[in-house]
This record gives sequence, C-alpha cells and structure tokens, in this order.
Amino acid sequence: MARRKNGVLIKGLILAPYLILLYLLQSTVFTHLPLFGTKPLLLPVAAAGIAFFCGRVEGGVFGLFAGMLMDLSYNQLTVQFTLLMTFLGILIGLMSDTVLVQGFPSYLLSCALELALVSAYQVLSLWVLGNAPVPLSAAVGLRQTLYSLIFSLPLYYLSRFYFRVTRSGRNI
Repeated sequence: MARRKNGVLIKGLILAPYLILLYLLQSTVFTHLPLFGTKPLLLPVAAAGIAFFCGRVEGGVFGLFAGMLMDLSYNQLTVQFTLLMTFLGILIGLMSDTVLVQGFPSYLLSCALELALVSAYQVLSLWVLGNAPVPLSAAVGLRQTLYSLIFSLPLYYLSRFYFRVTRSGRNI
C-alpha cells in the first residue's frame, strides 16, 4: 500500500513540472506570438495526450489541474474550464482504453476533439455573455484550434515519454 502511494506521489511530481511549464509557455510566451489574431492553447493538447496514453484516471486528474490553470489564465470563474477539461480527460481516456487504436492519428483526433470542444465552449460563452456574433467567434475558434494543433506533434512525444517513464518502472 505504501509503495502504491509513493508511486502516485512520484507520478505527480513528474507531471507537475510538465503542467507548469506548459502553463507558463501558454500564458507568457505564446501570448506574444499570435497568428491571425489567435493564440495557441497548449494545456488542452497536453491534457488530451495524457488522457490518451495514460487512461481516464490520470487524464481526468491532469484535465482537472490543466482546467484550473486555464481558468486562471483567462480570469474566469474557477469551474468552467476545470469541469470541461476534467470531463474531456475522462472521456478521451475512456475512448483510448476501449475504442481508439494507440497511434498518432488517434492522438491527433483526440487533440482535435478536445480543442474543438474548448473552442466551442469559448464561442458559446462569448455569444451568450458578450453578445459577440457567432460567425465571427466561430471563425476565431477554428483558427485557434488549427493553430493549437500545430503543437500536438511535440506534445505527442512528451506525453508518450511520460507514459513510458511511469509505466516502465512499475515499482515507482
């Protein structure tokens, strides 16, 4: 039992710097690198990757913390992205365990699904709360999704590396 608790703690300690690094990149570096008026989202791509490789439990936990950081970076209520990304982490982890084949095309599909739903949520909240026109907001959401998908390739290798490190040492 103590060995299992230590394993969970070590996995969390390995994953925390990855999450913090992506948050810092998303909120400081990439805010100064807009492309066609949009900025990329790294945290949803990483959450989809962890959920895809590690399963629904780790995907849900990573999605929970990534969603909290997304809420912090957008200065919103602390439950909106938190709940959405936790749900998507569990869903993608469940799909990767049952339906999806392990490989880059399925990973890319998972990232696109998570980014599309996060962008759709942003479009709906802008439409309902901000009275923004839906076609304009949807175009911005589509550009943001496509721009963020560019970063799915490097995050694929990082997520797969994390999975292999934590799975190779079963006694971690």
